[in-house]
Amino acid sequence: MANEHIIHLANGQLSPKSSTSREDVRRLVVEALSQQPPAGLAVHFHGGLVSEKAGRAIAQRLTPVYQDAGAYPLFFVWESGLLEAVGNNLRDISQENLFREFVKKVAEWALKKLPAGVGFKGAAGAAVNEIQLRQDFDAWFRGERATPPEALENRPGTDDAAIQATLKGTLLDQASLEAEIQMSIEGDFTFQDAVQEVFNGLRDGGVPQPTTKGVGGSTVATTSLISPDAADQLFERSPVTTKGFSLIGWFKSARMVAGIVVAVVRRMAAGRGHGLYVTTVEEVLRALYLDKLGTFIWNQMKKDTADAFLPGENHGGTALLAELRKHLDRGASLPRITLIGHSTGAIYICQFIEAAAQMLPGSRFEVVFLAPALTYERFAATLANHGPRIANFRSFAMNDDWEIADNLVPIIYPRSLLYFVSGLLEPSVDEPLVGMERYLRENQIFTPAEFPAIARARAFYGDFPESLVWSPDTQGEGSQSLSAKHGDFDNDHSTLRSLQWLLKQGF
Repeated sequence: MANEHIIHLANGQLSPKSSTSREDVRRLVVEALSQQPPAGLAVHFHGGLVSEKAGRAIAQRLTPVYQDAGAYPLFFVWESGLLEAVGNNLRDISQENLFREFVKKVAEWALKKLPAGVGFKGAAGAAVNEIQLRQDFDAWFRGERATPPEALENRPGTDDAAIQATLKGTLLDQASLEAEIQMSIEGDFTFQDAVQEVFNGLRDGGVPQPTTKGVGGSTVATTSLISPDAADQLFERSPVTTKGFSLIGWFKSARMVAGIVVAVVRRMAAGRGHGLYVTTVEEVLRALYLDKLGTFIWNQMKKDTADAFLPGENHGGTALLAELRKHLDRGASLPRITLIGHSTGAIYICQFIEAAAQMLPGSRFEVVFLAPALTYERFAATLANHGPRIANFRSFAMNDDWEIADNLVPIIYPRSLLYFVSGLLEPSVDEPLVGMERYLRENQIFTPAEFPAIARARAFYGDFPESLVWSPDTQGEGSQSLSAKHGDFDNDHSTLRSLQWLLKQGF
């Protein structure tokens, strides 16, 4: 192997696609145990955002860090390319006129339906300054503003109490909303042109067609990343062929915009928004571009972590546990084992602990999460079944202010990767993640009755004082981090010093 500390997996397996053989795993474990490292084994699972090359670079960089702390490092290297795929698609989507016009239209009507105190309005239902809003949006999309329009710049938690108090127990009349929005679209030729351009590009043969008004009409045919389902909702298919579309109806555009507005307002009313601008973007992306957001890759990544522990000689996680089991079967005891998981690596750790319950009975592990992209539901299930197997615990993540400031893709998604996962990649919108402070801080929203998984984790955290470190934190050895981005936690000097302290001195 190029690096003697790496277990490289492809789809969870040691295979011809992988550079690690079953014999390599055996040799690694024999080497690790024969050295009797004073800090035991440090098993590191990198996040699911990197290529094999990047994963190997992480292992090469961290090997001396763990060795200097007295541990023998083992790295699970796997690959997904999620960040590259998502980033490229988001950048392309952000340039589409369709995306921009939908964001403007949804934002305008969400502001009209939200209560006083949010945006330009002086009272609930008062007129929005549409011209100013559109001008500010255009400047933002051109990169001429540092922030989105002021009307949309509330952060998660801001104005939630006022919004909830105003909207509690009320429902928007979607039929009336659709009629209002259709009237506004019929006089909005910029919005019409954006829809027409996509329609032209999707028509059989791509033949340009003018808009029905004949004013400001677009004869441009443009390609779009719009999902097939969204296109079917937005346009009428040709009755002659299924290969293209034959008709635009502004009532269909109005219906789609209204549905997105309702979703935005409901989230804000429930305190489940990610800030008004980001919530608007999330719901527009969900409605128009869902199949381009990396959901399939995300689900495949999670499947890969599970596949690594399936029965069979060639499943990488199972192979490692089997070699450790041989050590137990010879009557020897296992060394201290610290499991360190960055981002999706935290999901790997849950799979490891659950598989070890069967293959290494009685074993316990020390666990370190780094910006865990792990749902509370998944974590709580592991705690319920195998909580006693966690001997010590520490989690490093950013506080919510820094999480918000960590821009995944400028303009289109000015929040962190974890916000993106929570808002768009998990099946439930605003899915609570272990690596986000928001879900512990907003305890009036995420109550024990409605979110028992969070309550279960809170009880677990209580068993390990000072187990949660929210960057920036410089207080106490083993509890320091200045990581300012999701990807910083495996290279931030203060976080790595904390890891070394935990390995050397204990928790």
